[in-house]
Amino acid sequence: MSSYALYRGTTLGQALDKTLEDMESEGLLTKSLASKVLQQFDKSMNKQISRLPKEKMNFCATQLLTYRYCDNVWTFILNNVTLKDPQRSFDEPIDKLKVVACDGRQTSLLQTLSAQGPSKRVNRAHAAAAGDDEDDDSD
Repeated sequence: MSSYALYRGTTLGQALDKTLEDMESEGLLTKSLASKVLQQFDKSMNKQISRLPKEKMNFCATQLLTYRYCDNVWTFILNNVTLKDPQRSFDEPIDKLKVVACDGRQTSLLQTLSAQGPSKRVNRAHAAAAGDDEDDDSD
């Protein structure tokens, strides 16, 4: 079963990625093993997040800054967001909130995202480390 690679951009995911890159550059780890570690990280994060309580939270934003729908994944970036939760109190609004919503039941999408591997940022870092100075602004 494949998993979304959403959590690689978190502090924990970035730290793992950096550590794996360092170990790979020192010859302590093969590229395929590093890839397997990242895939296991994706599976573990998705499994743990799915175990969190399924409670509803309401939010109200003064501005929808950006929204995008691509490959069955919605991304919203909201400004000045007030959260309301029946069990917790949030005193101050959040300056910026990013919401990513995807359907975990669509296995074909999961396989596509996982097959893409690391992000362009990571691929560019590998190219720069290898001495490839080709500037690609195709984001």
